Amino acid sequence: MKKVYYAIYDRKAEMFSQPFLEIKDGTAIRAVQDMVIKDKDHPFAKHPSDFSLHRLGEFDDMTGVIAGQDKPNKIIEMDNLGE
Repeated sequence: MKKVYYAIYDRKAEMFSQPFLEIKDGTAIRAVQDMVIKDKDHPFAKHPSDFSLHRLGEFDDMTGVIAGQDKPNKIIEMDNLGE
């Protein structure tokens, strides 16, 4: 099964978070939403306009191959998570 690498971009720090794996965009969005709901003091909840979720590439768990993209693909801005 192919899984997708995602990372959060922080505009203030001008860098990406450590990548994480999810099945697809919808599950990555849900994972981030759950994190914000559980912890209102998390920087994503306190400063949502500073962050955005990006797709970085794919990992095939059958072959072990990691395929990157030419550049990160923005999925959603954190301040749009409630929409």
